[in-house]
Amino acid sequence: MVNPHVVTTPEEILRKALEKETQARDFYAELAASCSVDLVRELLEKLQNEESKHMRMIRDMIGRLESGGAPV
Repeated sequence: MVNPHVVTTPEEILRKALEKETQARDFYAELAASCSVDLVRELLEKLQNEESKHMRMIRDMIGRLESGGAPV
């Protein structure tokens, strides 16, 4: 039996990773927007920025795959 939730191709894996990074970025952004403690808000903003970097990296990899190249 095939599990429909299993990702198997490199593109599927990268797209799922991009989805998770986007969710994490949005999660940190939402928390940062409602945080009144500067130290914690700054950490949440840094984490949000890190997730954005990961998203760019994954998008680049997807682009390379779509162009017929290796993702890395």
